[in-house]
Amino acid sequence: MRDMQDTRSFRFAPLIAMALAVGCVPAGFRASGAVPDSETPAATIAVADSVETVAAEETGSAAMPVSEAPAEPEKILTAADFFVSAPTSVFPAIDPMTRMDMIDYFKAGSDKPSKNLIGGECRISLDTPEKLVFTTSPVSEYTIALLPAPGRKGKTVIMLSRTLKTPAEDSTVTFYDTDWNELKGLFKVPTLDDWMVEDARKKRADVENAVPFVLAKLEYFPEKQSAVFTNNLPDYIPEESLGIAQSSIRKSITFHWDGKRLVMEK
Repeated sequence: MRDMQDTRSFRFAPLIAMALAVGCVPAGFRASGAVPDSETPAATIAVADSVETVAAEETGSAAMPVSEAPAEPEKILTAADFFVSAPTSVFPAIDPMTRMDMIDYFKAGSDKPSKNLIGGECRISLDTPEKLVFTTSPVSEYTIALLPAPGRKGKTVIMLSRTLKTPAEDSTVTFYDTDWNELKGLFKVPTLDDWMVEDARKKRADVENAVPFVLAKLEYFPEKQSAVFTNNLPDYIPEESLGIAQSSIRKSITFHWDGKRLVMEK
């Protein structure tokens, strides 16, 4: 240890001598009464820098470059995330805490229902990143589906369908942006003309008498980005009219999401 100290003193000696020659000693070696920092000549500053460099080399304490922490990847929101964040105007009977309980029960494999604000039993039946299905009563079912929309904020459109059993199942559809602002013009409800097969148009009056309206349930398929409406004629059309109804009305209508709207398949 003594030899190392002697060697270090030997290396510092020429630098200290240079400092004395210009009339000032670096701060680490300055005695009381030395020249103030504000009056230190530039040459002395250079010497001081040299001394500090040598000291750093001796102690191995040279400053290392600090690398910036990598930016965290943007979180990809799921249908369940939007279910929890939806305002009460969308799901007035289910508060956010109850929604989180529903998700927890489903993930735990429990069939335990959660009570909504009007006493109904709520359960989740399907939870995937793009699609969430849940019931709020024996006659009411909701589906939240995330549709890819590169041209919109969040690159996503939320499609919310509600199916009521009245007693036949019938679905309504609403679209929202990622802030739950309603979007218009993304879907056109199929008319009776859309449902009729080509041959039935020749007997339109008979078809209208047999089928005054079409009740249909919507199911969305994320892998195909398609929404299929399937009619439920047998559940509400009288038996005497069911024959002409079923022969005149398409069983289902398929819509494809094109990134901007649902487009009916011809």
